[in-house]
Amino acid sequence: MEIMKYIKEYWTQIIFFIGMISILKAFIEATKCSLRNDMLIIWDNCKDKKQITKYQLESFMESRDLYYKLKGDGFIHAIDSKIQKFEVID
Repeated sequence: MEIMKYIKEYWTQIIFFIGMISILKAFIEATKCSLRNDMLIIWDNCKDKKQITKYQLESFMESRDLYYKLKGDGFIHAIDSKIQKFEVID
């Protein structure tokens, strides 16, 4: 009975909280897509010459770290291992 009383009194806050969770999940997925896209652009620009600038490498690594913190998949891991072998140029 206590649970029903609590739900009855706070139903608007409960629904708001559930809605916010859904919105946050959507933002996380959108952020992961954006990070993955950024990393793929760097990969596409560098894969033929097997050379990467310091700035591109730093940008890739920062995006990669954030992507993994957001529980991104292993797809980027394969690209990461290849990019780490590229020649770093100025």
